[in-house]
Amino acid sequence: MSGMHTTSEAYDFKAGIEQIIAELQLYYPHFNERREEKVRKAYWYSFDAHKEQKRFSGEPYFMHPVEATKILLTIRPDVDTVCACLLHDVIEDTPITADEIEETFGQSIRFLCEGVEKVSKVNLRDDQRGQKLETLKKLFLAVAQDIRVIFVKLADRIHNLQTLDHVRPQKRQRIAQESQKIYAPIAQKLGLFAFKNQIEDLCFQHLHPAVYAILQDELAAHFVEQETFIRRAKKAITEELKAHKIPLIEITGRRKNIASIYSKMKRKNLHSVSEVYDLVGFRIVTKKDEMCYRILGALHRKWTPMVGRFKDYVSVPKPNGYQSLHTTLLGLSGSKVPTEIQIRTEKMNLDAEYGPAAHWAYKTKRSSNFDEDYVKRTEWFPTEIARSHASEKPADEFYDQITQSVLDDRIYVFTPKGDPISLQVGASAVDFAYAVHTQVGHTIVGAKINGVMRPISTQLENGQIVEILTKKSQVPREAWLSFVKTSTARQAINAHLNRQRKAEQMPVKNQLNELKTQVQKLRPMGIKPKPNEQTRLIIGGEGGIPHRLASCCSPKTSDELVAYKSRGLQFLVHKADCDELRKLLPERMLSAEFIAQRGIKIVTQNRVALLRDVLDVLAESDVSIADMQLNTLANKDVPQSEIELLLDVNTTLDWPGLLRKIDRIKGIHSLSEVKTVAQ
Repeated sequence: MSGMHTTSEAYDFKAGIEQIIAELQLYYPHFNERREEKVRKAYWYSFDAHKEQKRFSGEPYFMHPVEATKILLTIRPDVDTVCACLLHDVIEDTPITADEIEETFGQSIRFLCEGVEKVSKVNLRDDQRGQKLETLKKLFLAVAQDIRVIFVKLADRIHNLQTLDHVRPQKRQRIAQESQKIYAPIAQKLGLFAFKNQIEDLCFQHLHPAVYAILQDELAAHFVEQETFIRRAKKAITEELKAHKIPLIEITGRRKNIASIYSKMKRKNLHSVSEVYDLVGFRIVTKKDEMCYRILGALHRKWTPMVGRFKDYVSVPKPNGYQSLHTTLLGLSGSKVPTEIQIRTEKMNLDAEYGPAAHWAYKTKRSSNFDEDYVKRTEWFPTEIARSHASEKPADEFYDQITQSVLDDRIYVFTPKGDPISLQVGASAVDFAYAVHTQVGHTIVGAKINGVMRPISTQLENGQIVEILTKKSQVPREAWLSFVKTSTARQAINAHLNRQRKAEQMPVKNQLNELKTQVQKLRPMGIKPKPNEQTRLIIGGEGGIPHRLASCCSPKTSDELVAYKSRGLQFLVHKADCDELRKLLPERMLSAEFIAQRGIKIVTQNRVALLRDVLDVLAESDVSIADMQLNTLANKDVPQSEIELLLDVNTTLDWPGLLRKIDRIKGIHSLSEVKTVAQ
């Protein structure tokens, strides 16, 4: 169904409603007389409201909601969404109020209309950052409550882009840039690929008209050649699959949209369309998941697959729920260039072609129209962020968090058990840890990425296997905020830091009890306090593991260490820079450290948060408390306390430096080393 506008003389509004009804009857399984009457009522209600209004072109204004609704119908929405699209400009552009809409059509349609209307109120100019951010905030707050708002807004935006010729050039550029940067990525994240492609092509046409015209001419020159190739390739694929007795539903050939072609040319520094090898791709639709893999095997046996171009989105769907097998074949039907093939089931194709809205006519969740499968598939959508920022948070803070979750690209990384975790590009091992569980994030001390120890700030890449190492004594650090990317991690870290700041304000008399509680948390699991214990080796966070020191590098307690699991039961401990480690398997390596016990006695003034400050300094240096003794000193003019701590200290730590840090804490009168903690 075409979304392009027509002239006012040729436009037949009576035919318009019949086209809409006919389309609904084709795909809506329960489209009865009551629903048909509701759509007709919304159509003529909006017609009457807009009948005196004109667009910039001089055409009747009501053409816009009708054409936007036709665009919306291509993703097969439910009846309320269709009615809301027909009515979406009534509240903003006519005397009719939201209360009147609710009285006539119900609360659901009122909300959808108001959601679109609020988003449309403010122009998103580059020199009005505050207004831009506030408008995006309104958009996502509305979407967080009912995602159908964005379906209507996208259809509305596509038709506006189709009719920008009658808008002044400056406004045309602004609308196109805004659509390219915001609405196209949103459509992609929601799985609305047809909408995304239309928005990208229309924006490209308005932002780069000369380049667009050149590419159109070049593509036209290749049209006959492409059509011939599509016919031959479809025949060859069909015959091959028939020979393997694999049932098919359909095979279609398709051409890339102009914007994606231009993007690829820029990315690969190409100068003409003829240099883009995958202008044409094929989609194969079958019945069951297992048939997808049978088809893949048959194609790979017949034609050579291109190395590094296979993607299995069936086993591991994209964050928006997209599923398909992707491969690229060499020599298909005699072609000299690689050809991309997508293989999917009928249900996967329904999702990919029509997006999530297509399910809404078929299922309901309680009293809303949410499709349960779609709700699960859009867990990446930051509704909690949106709701928590409903009023009290600044728009720029909201924008930073919301765009991290919605507009950024995503990667997939895996747990050691093979469970996929979706994160935004640039996410660190800390982001991964918080995605697994808040407590895992709070206590992360290291990460093994593809079996190799890496810093927790390491940026992750697509397809990596990540194992998180934790330690009970670990607590979130403010420094982590400088490299975490996900809103989940940032919120959890900030929440912990805020709780810590509040605890610092507690009365002095409660601090000793609080410190005792903290000390219990800081003690390593499985290591009991052992005063006077000599230096011991910790491997992978555990003590008492059989080991021996490697003779090749003769490691000492002052060295950075790595433990290697040999074929026997023992670990072989090397210096971290030992050349022999280069010859060994990284997946058998664990971090190792010598721990010594050192005692200190601190005499302190009883001030708020002093004890917390001491713990913070110890935590920052990754020092654990093995034992302690707390006493209040009597017969002093100013109330004082004496704290004796037995510490588990990494032997590579700058011990004098740590003592200087503690001694500089405000309120400490004296600091001395002791051999034991008084019992």
